[in-house]
Amino acid sequence: MKKSIFLLLLFLAFSSKVKAAEYFVGSIDEFKTVLAKVIPGDSIIWKDGNYIDVKIDFSPLNNGTKEHPIFLKAQTAGKVSFSGSSQLFIGGDYLVIEGLLFEGNCTLETNQNVIDFRSKDKKINNEANHSRLTNCGIINYSLTEESGKRNYYVNLIGSNNEVDNCTFIGKINAGPTLVVEYKQEKGYVPGSDVAPSAFHHIHHNHFGFRTYSSNGGEQIRIGTSTTSFTHGFNLVEYNYFEDERIEAEIISNKSWDNIYRFNTFIGNDGAMVLRHGQKCFVYGNYINGKSGRNRSGGIRIINPRNTVFNNYLEDIEGGKGNSKVPISIMDGLKDSPLNGYYPADNALVAYNIVVNSYGPAIKLGVANKDVSKVTIAPKNVTLIGNTIINSIGNNDSPFEITDVKTTFDSKENRYTNGNTYESGFSLAKQNDFPLQNGIFEVKTRVNAQVANEINYRLAIHNIKLTDSEITEFNPNWILKKKDVGVSWMK
Repeated sequence: MKKSIFLLLLFLAFSSKVKAAEYFVGSIDEFKTVLAKVIPGDSIIWKDGNYIDVKIDFSPLNNGTKEHPIFLKAQTAGKVSFSGSSQLFIGGDYLVIEGLLFEGNCTLETNQNVIDFRSKDKKINNEANHSRLTNCGIINYSLTEESGKRNYYVNLIGSNNEVDNCTFIGKINAGPTLVVEYKQEKGYVPGSDVAPSAFHHIHHNHFGFRTYSSNGGEQIRIGTSTTSFTHGFNLVEYNYFEDERIEAEIISNKSWDNIYRFNTFIGNDGAMVLRHGQKCFVYGNYINGKSGRNRSGGIRIINPRNTVFNNYLEDIEGGKGNSKVPISIMDGLKDSPLNGYYPADNALVAYNIVVNSYGPAIKLGVANKDVSKVTIAPKNVTLIGNTIINSIGNNDSPFEITDVKTTFDSKENRYTNGNTYESGFSLAKQNDFPLQNGIFEVKTRVNAQVANEINYRLAIHNIKLTDSEITEFNPNWILKKKDVGVSWMK
């Protein structure tokens, strides 16, 4: 018995020292041969070159492990490019994809996504879990809008997957750039909360120019109305969004329990929108709407129990030309369908800073102008500690109620110009807020009850913030393009 244990330990010790294998491939046939061989820790290296009409199904016979994932890498990051009808499918556990580029002429059919986190062959592995897409680019690899075809750059399925340090530019056809899709088991009832949570982490990506002339041109959409009661637990942080045009939503949240923090938005036409779903968080984001197109929005809140705090918004132009304002808290619809609007009851909007923006900085009880059904005003909204500096237009009003049936508690909010007759808003001087590192430094005394409520709401995510993290915007949260995206374009 002792000898057997000794031999087992010796084998394990020897195995741990065996060097992981590297396999170089340059064709689908070579790739398929290697796919049956790789074991945890091994790497498949795709040779440098330009490849057309290549469909890679990275669904190895063996899964990787947490300590030893299986890799699919470019020989040189950014020098392995795919075009035509090329796609990447990812199926299995603990897989890592690095350095690939999709660029140039795209001939995919409708609903053929560029990267899908599931196997092409549905009989094997199917979805990806605990897998990672990193340092990859999809650049101007788009169908045309005129084609009428719809697809995504990235379709995130499965659970606990990661997309980081990637660059996504130039999508001009229907369908969001990146989508989180929840699994619907057979017999799934729309609107139920039984779809599995995703726990995806999307961070340090560059979402560059994209446009589409109608609804369906978001950069990120998490969920759908059908799965909008799913408890997603996705984390979207430290991403850089710029030059998204026409579409009203940059990010469209459509599920529960997601966090959007420390993202930077520059010159977009849309807004950060909590379209469906509850108990989500938007904090620590920097939104600069200056583009000259007069379409930019800030943050739009729909559905109950969402929390928006300590964001910095400036130069939001939509109040000038498109009826968008920096912070909108929406009405709901009576007997709303899943794809409709639920009132923003119990929304907590605190310690946000709005600078040099058009229209009322905060608009409460907003009805969707395209909906003719009976509306329901939000109830029990809390507005506290928000600072509004230099509102522009709309009689310079920093705050507006558009549904008188709205109930809310307002206190300790400040504004530097304009007229408001609401309690809880007091006039301040602009020079009370010194300009530091290009932004106004706003010091606000924390309300202990509100801080406790924010941390109570965050507890499900095992996050506890200090008072300063709740009330003081940190300039270091503002990203530069060099902070994100692929390494090989810097």
